[in-house]
Amino acid sequence: MAESHGGEHHGPSLKLYLIVFGALCVFTAVSFLVNDLQRHDKITPTGSLLIILAVAVCKAVLVGSFFMHLRWEWSKLFFIIVPVMILGVMMMLVLMPDAVLVWHHEHQEAESAPVQVKDHHH
Repeated sequence: MAESHGGEHHGPSLKLYLIVFGALCVFTAVSFLVNDLQRHDKITPTGSLLIILAVAVCKAVLVGSFFMHLRWEWSKLFFIIVPVMILGVMMMLVLMPDAVLVWHHEHQEAESAPVQVKDHHH
């Protein structure tokens, strides 16, 4: 049988899920509206980009906070995310010398390659 958790409920209610869903729908409509305004030259491409990026960030925060339960389980997730971020930065630092050396080596080969002159006389 399933164990009871003493009536505790951690996480959003159905009403909150529906509110977040509605907000996501509105944000999506705003993105489409801004894109349409930009296509008809009512807003600059840069302004459109900035608005759509801001909307995307808002949508990502809503999805992460409510649908992925980060708002309620951040203390547990913190101990997973921080080590992964540290390892990701360390991996980039460790692999960077290889990427730079390959680029430097290819650059030197391109400079030292003999220039071939085509002879137009047969």
